Amino acid sequence: MTGDHPAQPPVSEADLHAYVDDRLSPADRLRIEAHLVAHPGDAARVAAWQDQAEALRDHFAPALDAPVPAAMAGLLAREKAGERRLQAALRIAALLLVGVTGAAAGWWGRGWVAPQPPAMVAALPQEAARAHLVYSREVLHPVEVTAKEEAHLVAWLSKRLGRPLTVPVLTAQGYALVGGRLLPAAADNAAAAQFMYENRGGQRLTLYVRSGEPAQDTAFRFAGEGAAAAFYWVDGGFGYALAGETGREALLPLARAVYEQLGR
Repeated sequence: MTGDHPAQPPVSEADLHAYVDDRLSPADRLRIEAHLVAHPGDAARVAAWQDQAEALRDHFAPALDAPVPAAMAGLLAREKAGERRLQAALRIAALLLVGVTGAAAGWWGRGWVAPQPPAMVAALPQEAARAHLVYSREVLHPVEVTAKEEAHLVAWLSKRLGRPLTVPVLTAQGYALVGGRLLPAAADNAAAAQFMYENRGGQRLTLYVRSGEPAQDTAFRFAGEGAAAAFYWVDGGFGYALAGETGREALLPLARAVYEQLGR
């Protein structure tokens, strides 16, 4: 026995699309996630595709939930296709009906598909998720300064990042501030701040804040990093990423709450 590991098959664009559509086995998901960690360009593409899928779901949700006209349903039923094919056809028909309305035309005219972020911004969720995985599992020293000294914590980190920081409040969502710490950031940034939150069940979230971002703000995006995931965006020269291990659906309302508070 040589002990060599078998070579991993190359990751294709079809693999990346299957990852976004959640059509991979657990082993293949781990393989793709490892690839995304090592290839920021592909990670940025996947994040953009996930944003597009989320925007489509949000925009067309009312049409997908609306009843299909009886005449159309009868026509499709007469084709005697299988139930799965019928359901797919009904959804496609609903999308087409909405697509010809003025509201849909206005949506496309706005250019809802967000452009791919710069490489530095695309690396933001990776930095945040890695820092989350390291410090959220600490028992004795999860933070440098605890929430009991919140005023000192905010003043200290604001000084190090060069601009005043705001710490969102997530008590309504069941999370209390544990504290925070100073972290190294990317090459073009001297430092980053991490604020940690915890609920009664011991589940932790971390808000990663990086200064010196591009002047142009970016869209609200999602990215995964192994066991952790993050919603991230750039606003007013700061890069923000809320990271956790709760899963995308549970993390989304928390990220929205943070996004809304920081955008005031």
